[in-house]
Parts: sequence; structure tokens; C-alpha cells
Amino acid sequence: MINPFATFRKIDAHSHIGMFGAPFNVNFNAEMLSAQMAEYNIEKTILCPAAAHLNAELLEVFHQMSDTVIPLYWVNANLGQPAYDDLEHYLRDFHFAGVKMQPLFDAFTADSPMVDPIMEIARHYRKPVFIHCGHPPFSLPWQIGLLAERHRDVPIVMVHMGHGHGVYIDASITMAKKFDNLFLEVSGMPMGCQIKNAYETVGSERVMFH
Repeated sequence: MINPFATFRKIDAHSHIGMFGAPFNVNFNAEMLSAQMAEYNIEKTILCPAAAHLNAELLEVFHQMSDTVIPLYWVNANLGQPAYDDLEHYLRDFHFAGVKMQPLFDAFTADSPMVDPIMEIARHYRKPVFIHCGHPPFSLPWQIGLLAERHRDVPIVMVHMGHGHGVYIDASITMAKKFDNLFLEVSGMPMGCQIKNAYETVGSERVMFH
């Protein structure tokens, strides 16, 4: 029996490669990714490493699957200038497609001044910035909105658009309606009615389906 999800081509808007430790204990490698993409007719995958120190692992996968993987460099703003320099290296020399930040895991607020140099690098190379959205106190929609206000010419993707909290989901939509450089990505977000709401009020061109 053919899986109905495999009957049309698609782009996976958010996936990870590598080993996530406790409490997740998930390991996803290139072979598994390739098999999954074939099974579900996924044309391309926007791919992140499993942590900020594992970008080299993503680079290896990108070399293996350059036609189908769209790589994002995971940057930890707490690491300061060395992280900024390495981000620029990956964008400039390895042609990574964008930037990923996980303020919850790396413990910095999404609107921290430490993030501004990252945004300027993204602006210089004309790359989008993907930010995990939906967990206090580090990655709330209002914080990402403040960042978007400061950097109006940088596209920012609110990954999970508020995740599993109804208030944060609603706030993500509100922020996206206020700032046209904000995009909504819906993986891990359980409210189908809010995907419809975002599609109708923010616009189909700024909602990324997983």
C-alpha cells in the first residue's frame, strides 16, 4: 500500500542530524535521512546539527548529500567572537544556507545584544536566521519579535511558532503579522487550526510546513 504522504513531493522544513543525548537519546544519521527522504518523497531537507559543537558532522552529511540537504549552521551566541568567526567561515567558505539558534539549549535570550553580530553576519551574506521559538525564558515570541524589529532586513524563521503552548503560538502569529521579516515554521506545533489561521492572516508565503 502506498503511503498517501509519499504521493506528492515536499521539502522538510526542519530536521536534525547526529546524536541528541538525554532526555531525547535520539541518533539520526545520513543513511537514515536518505531512506526517510526516499520513503516519503522528500525533495530537500533543511538540516541542522544536533548541537552547536557538531557543525562539522553536518558538513560531512552536506558533502554526501549536497543535492538534497539545505544546511543551517547552529551558532551559540554565548561563545562570542570565536562563534561569530566560525559562522562566517561556514557561510562564506562552505556555502551553508542559513543560521540556526537554539536559545533554550544554549541559555541566552533571543533578543540579547550577543545575537546582534550574528544577525549582521546573516545580513551580510543574505542568509535567513532560524530561531527555536516557544520556551521561557529564552525563546519567547515577543523576544524574537524585538530581534526582528532591530533587524528588519534579515529574514527570521520562528521554528515551531510557539511549540506546544497556545499563548506562545498565538503570540507567534501576532509577531509575524507585525513584522514582515518573520516567518512561521510549524513542526512540533500541535494546533492545526492555528496553522490555518497563520496561513490566512500572515500569508501562505510566510508559513513553512514541515
